[in-house]
Amino acid sequence: MYKLSQSFEKSLTSSLYRARKRIEYNKDIYMDENHKMMCEYYKKYQELSKEFSGKKTTITYNTFKIDKHILSDTHGEDDIVFKKYEININLLYNDYNKKFINKLYVTVNQDDYNEFIKSQNAFIKSLTSEELYTLRCHTHDGDVIVNYFINNNFNIDVNIDEVNYHDSRKSKIIVNKKQFNANRDYILFYYQIKKYLYNTDKKFKDYTRIELEDYIKENYVSFDWKNILKIYIKDIYKIFEKSPVIEKPLVFYRGVNDEYYIKGSVNGNFISKTLNSASFNFKEAVSYMGGKCCVMRIKLTKGSKIILIDNVSNYNEAEVLLPFNTKYYIDYPRHEISYYKTSEICPDESKSKKIIVSDLSVIEGLRSYPRSPRSPRSTRSTRSTRRTRSPRSPRSTRRTRSPRSPRSTRSPRSPRSTRRTLSPR
Repeated sequence: MYKLSQSFEKSLTSSLYRARKRIEYNKDIYMDENHKMMCEYYKKYQELSKEFSGKKTTITYNTFKIDKHILSDTHGEDDIVFKKYEININLLYNDYNKKFINKLYVTVNQDDYNEFIKSQNAFIKSLTSEELYTLRCHTHDGDVIVNYFINNNFNIDVNIDEVNYHDSRKSKIIVNKKQFNANRDYILFYYQIKKYLYNTDKKFKDYTRIELEDYIKENYVSFDWKNILKIYIKDIYKIFEKSPVIEKPLVFYRGVNDEYYIKGSVNGNFISKTLNSASFNFKEAVSYMGGKCCVMRIKLTKGSKIILIDNVSNYNEAEVLLPFNTKYYIDYPRHEISYYKTSEICPDESKSKKIIVSDLSVIEGLRSYPRSPRSPRSTRSTRSTRRTRSPRSPRSTRRTRSPRSPRSTRSPRSPRSTRRTLSPR
C-alpha cells in the first residue's frame, strides 16, 4: 500500500480544513431563519416574474394604413394606396395580476370591436380622395387650427401659421410631403381653399391643379381663413353624416390635462363644440394626460357615430374621432386608481402612480356642426318678427270663432293631447 509522505499529508489536511471553513462561511449568509425564508420567497418571486413576463394578454385588431398618397397633377382623383396594419394593445395582465394591474382598462367583447373596425374599413375605402384628404388634414395640425377657431368665437386673429392650441402645433399650412407619404408637399385644407377661391373669382377655375397649388403656396396667408374653416367644418360634418353607426356599445380612452368637461357641465351633461379624439389604447390616453389628470373613459352606445381616423393618420395611436357638438353624460366625475406601466405579480405602490379617471357616456352623437353666433341671432330675429304679426285681424277673427261647438268637441280628443305631451322631446 502506498504511503503518503508526511509533508504531503500535512498539506492535504490543511487544504481540506480551509475548504471546510470556506463552505461554512458561504453557508453563513443569513441573519436568521426568517431572513433565509424571506430570501427563498424572493427567489421564487423573481422566477415567476420571468415566467409570466412573456405571458401578457395582447389584443390585435386587423386594419390598414395609407401607404402612399399620390397627388394628382390634374383636378381628378388622387391615387391612394393602402397597406395592411395591426393595432396591438398590451393589457399588461396575466394569471396572477389581473385583479389589480390594469384597473383603467374596461373589459369588453373583442368581437364587437372587430365588427366596428370591419365596418369602418369599408367606410374609409368608400370615401373619395377629396374626403380622405380632408380627414387627413385633421390628423396633422388641422385639429389644432379648427379647435382654436371654434373656441375663439369663430375668429382667426393671428397669422394662420401662428395659430396654436395648447402648444400642439407641428408645422405650417404647407406640410412636408414625407408627413403624408405624398409625392409633393401637402397643403392643409386644400379642397376648402379651392372652393373659397372658386367663389372669390371664377378665373381660378381655369387654373390647373399645379398652378392652383403654386398660387395657394404664395398667397395663403392673406386668404379669408374664417370662410375657409367654415367650409372645412361643413365638409367634415358631411363625412360624419355618411359614416356608419356603431352596432354595439364600445369604450374608448381620451387623455387630457384639465377637467374641462366637468367645469363646463350642466346637470351632469357636457357638450363638446369641437371634434374629440380618443383611442382604443388606454396607454395612448395616459401619454396625453398631464400629471394625475386625467383619463376620460368614453362609452359609446348603439347608434353613435365615430370615425376610425387612425386609418388615414401617419401616427400610430389607434385613434378614433367623435363629431362636433357631441353630448356626454358624466357617469362618474372622478375616481383615483393605481396605474402600472409594467406587468407586476404583486401590488407595489412604488411601481404604480395615481391617476384620475372620469367615466362618460355619449348620449347624443351627430347633432349639428358648430356655427358662428351670427346665424342663431338672425334666426331669432325672424322669429320675433313673426310674433309681432300675431295681432293681425285674421287671427283675431279665428279667436272669435274658437267657441264654436265643433272645435270644443275636438279639443278633448286623446290623439291631440297625446301629441302635445310628446312634442317637447
